[in-house]
Amino acid sequence: MALPNGVYDLPIDVSVGDREMTLTPTAVETPRGLLLLDVGMPDGIDDLTGALDDEGLDLDDTWAVVLTHQDIDHAGCLAAVVERTDAVVFAHEADAPYIEGEKELLKSSEERPMAIDPTTIDVRLTGDETFTTDAGPMEIIHTPGHTPGHVSCYFPDEELLVTADALNAPEGELVGPREGATPEMETAWGSVETIATHDIDHAVCFHGGYVEDGTERIEALLADR
Repeated sequence: MALPNGVYDLPIDVSVGDREMTLTPTAVETPRGLLLLDVGMPDGIDDLTGALDDEGLDLDDTWAVVLTHQDIDHAGCLAAVVERTDAVVFAHEADAPYIEGEKELLKSSEERPMAIDPTTIDVRLTGDETFTTDAGPMEIIHTPGHTPGHVSCYFPDEELLVTADALNAPEGELVGPREGATPEMETAWGSVETIATHDIDHAVCFHGGYVEDGTERIEALLADR
């Protein structure tokens, strides 16, 4: 099994403090151009451009960004991407005030301050929207818990889920929400229950990348809680 034609995982290696990690935004081809699902860290536009280049894609072909949520590793270089491409920005209405700078990022603190350049959300999502892509329809699933406006993206024709941070795959296998990074764990597990109602054969996690796990594994995670 592999990603369907027109969907690309974009692994980006970054350093955060003393930690090394790989982030995995996703690019989706559509009749209007590229649709990006998240963009990466502040000052990360060159990394994003390089990851797209590796797939034969061009950042300048981007027509839209679906931001899965407000966190700095997902939204950090959004303003730079929009300035370069004039992309239309979609994000859930519950996270929009944080991305637009009306509220401080949810996980920012005195000990670990975080900020992104404010960016206007052109279209506020509520969940259940559908985008036309070369891989068939892409449905928005509201999966709160990690943040109030967290969303995941589902391709029913391909039984593919782009999980963002609703699920993770640090060792090449799906696991649940990360407790230290998820303020509302019970809500997040409720979102996993929502995800499990979909037919999923494979997934792309922002932390862990592509895995050939799906509904059966997700149901097992719920059973073992």
